[in-house]
Amino acid sequence: MTAIIRITLMVAVAVALNGCGSGALYQAAYKGDFQKVASLLAAGEKIEESDSKGWTPLMIASAEGHLKTVKLLLEKGANPNAKNRYGRTALMFAAHYGYTPIVEVLLESGADINIVPTDETRKTALIAAVDKGHYEVVSLLLRYKADTTIKEKLGFDALFSAAVAGNTKIAELLLNNGANPNTVNQQGNTPLLISINEGHTDIALALLSYGADPNLKSSMGNMDFTPLMTAANKGNSKVAIALIEKGARLNDRSLMGVTALQYARNNNHTEVIMVLLEAGAKE
Repeated sequence: MTAIIRITLMVAVAVALNGCGSGALYQAAYKGDFQKVASLLAAGEKIEESDSKGWTPLMIASAEGHLKTVKLLLEKGANPNAKNRYGRTALMFAAHYGYTPIVEVLLESGADINIVPTDETRKTALIAAVDKGHYEVVSLLLRYKADTTIKEKLGFDALFSAAVAGNTKIAELLLNNGANPNTVNQQGNTPLLISINEGHTDIALALLSYGADPNLKSSMGNMDFTPLMTAANKGNSKVAIALIEKGARLNDRSLMGVTALQYARNNNHTEVIMVLLEAGAKE
């Protein structure tokens, strides 16, 4: 090993261990070392320095949950809307990890709540928080008027994500804040259809109470089930009753010519069969 290579390696190790030199502010922010961040900024360190993937000190401090460091960086002029190479922001990281106080500080400092990243997910801060079940973060984002209609790559908006996850509390919170119960994803499904199919009865009932269409079919290939067909196929008599009360058509047929009653019979769901017959379903 030559002397030059040896010296280069020694410098690299020193930087990694001591957090000095290039990337020092980023490393201090990552560790939540408030005093070091403060001294580096006072010494003129660039507040928007980033790593090879575009992560800024504010982003990493937000992702690691270092509230005090986040506040300092913002006070010193860090851009709350800076994006890394994937279009993600500090707010998205804080929302994803459920750091409610950091989310609030970022929003108070002007973070754009509805930025859509350019990565493979295209999940906003709201959708990220819903996916992880962070109720308090979701509630805070909604108070700051997060857009519930924005969809990620697969056409899932925040409500759809809550329905898939089976998170009734968040689904009801979103519905109470104006989320569309009849949103449709790229596969032609609705939150109601998904919640029934996945057995999330409470969410299905909540969706119906907020105006979900009881007759809106899936448009995915030849699986053009109505919600009632889905409930019958799954044997969910409680949802079947609610659907009928909300005006579900009893005798619609799928592309295969099968009715809800026939789906219930095919799967020996006796309770659903009785519900459908009493409501006037035909063979």
